[in-house]
Amino acid sequence: MEKEVNISCYIFRIAVLLVAMLWIVNPAIADISLAGSSVYYSGPISAELNNRFFEAVQGKAVQRLIITSSGGEVEAGIALGQWVFDHSINIEVPEYCMSSCANYVFPAGHHKIIGAGAIVAWHGNYNHLKQTGLWQDDIAGRMTRYDEDATTARMHVREEVERLVRMERDFFKRIGVNEYLCWIGKVPPCNAPNYYFLSRQDMARFGVTHVQTPPGYINTDVSEFGDHIIYINLRWSECETPGY
Repeated sequence: MEKEVNISCYIFRIAVLLVAMLWIVNPAIADISLAGSSVYYSGPISAELNNRFFEAVQGKAVQRLIITSSGGEVEAGIALGQWVFDHSINIEVPEYCMSSCANYVFPAGHHKIIGAGAIVAWHGNYNHLKQTGLWQDDIAGRMTRYDEDATTARMHVREEVERLVRMERDFFKRIGVNEYLCWIGKVPPCNAPNYYFLSRQDMARFGVTHVQTPPGYINTDVSEFGDHIIYINLRWSECETPGY
């Protein structure tokens, strides 16, 4: 059994993010482009956009990924993060990197730059859903989509969650990052209602290092995203994945 995190959590209410991907006032249009040794990835992360990305960078001497994404598919996010890690790519976030982008792509970068006014924010992952039991919320939807009874739907949903949890764990082990980064803000004593972001110092506690943030990053104005996002400041005695 691993040691539990012992923290006190201070939450500073800055603005509100109500619904994932709907709070973006001007969402990025899905696009891939190259400029010298830099590649731009804009829009929700998906297998389709990844295919365009990998085709564009094939044989190119890419050194930097400039990404603007509100998140997207878990497997696609992990695939993109693995490519970033394997090629020691530097990451730059000029506007926002949320959800799957923050979970899997940003931590995989070699050097990471968060631009002035930009934000990197998390709101959970599949291990979070498993540990909290929130994965069960998908059962009713599957029953409707596939005309399955509750027992069958529950089995299929649980199998998929377990598969994605294993994929996440393998990925985070490979890049040397503590995956609790993705959901520490969602559980007591923090209880972030939606998205949260962390200081450079707190990111480093999880193994996300070589991060450059602009002056006053923790006071970033995120009102353009809607009404609800919080900055979480963690006080630590230890930072390890809790036992489960």
